[in-house]
Amino acid sequence: MKRWVLWFLLAPQTWLLGGVWRDAGLPPFEVGVLACLHLAFFAERAAVPWLLLGMAIGRCLVDEATLPLHLLVLGIPVAVLLPLRTLFFGQRLVWQVLAALLCAIAIPRLSALLGQMFDQPSSAELLEPAVVAWSAVLAPLLLLLLRRLPPWAAFEEVR
Repeated sequence: MKRWVLWFLLAPQTWLLGGVWRDAGLPPFEVGVLACLHLAFFAERAAVPWLLLGMAIGRCLVDEATLPLHLLVLGIPVAVLLPLRTLFFGQRLVWQVLAALLCAIAIPRLSALLGQMFDQPSSAELLEPAVVAWSAVLAPLLLLLLRRLPPWAAFEEVR
């Protein structure tokens, strides 16, 4: 129970920390890539839907679109990557960079497409090459750190 309370209190704050990161002048970064990689490759399978809900709530903090849109924007890349978990056993850094690159491209595109489809405003509609490049490089490295901190570590799947 304690790990769920921590997740829903702390995990959504990751989006706000991403804004602080950007405001500090550090390289631009898409926090959704971190969420998708963690949920698809490292989180407990049974907990993924609820963890995804927590991350979508966090995205609502920084983007004006509704919660169902954020569930789709983050859930579709997770659903595509989740079956690849067994194929990428050992979680090599190369696969994580490739998956981060694909997520960094897919998240803004999905946000724009689904935002238009459901007539929802979204601030993440632009696909910036710098954000894609930095997300692909930094996501696996930041994920190494986040996977050792609460609440992310509490939902790590045991292998």
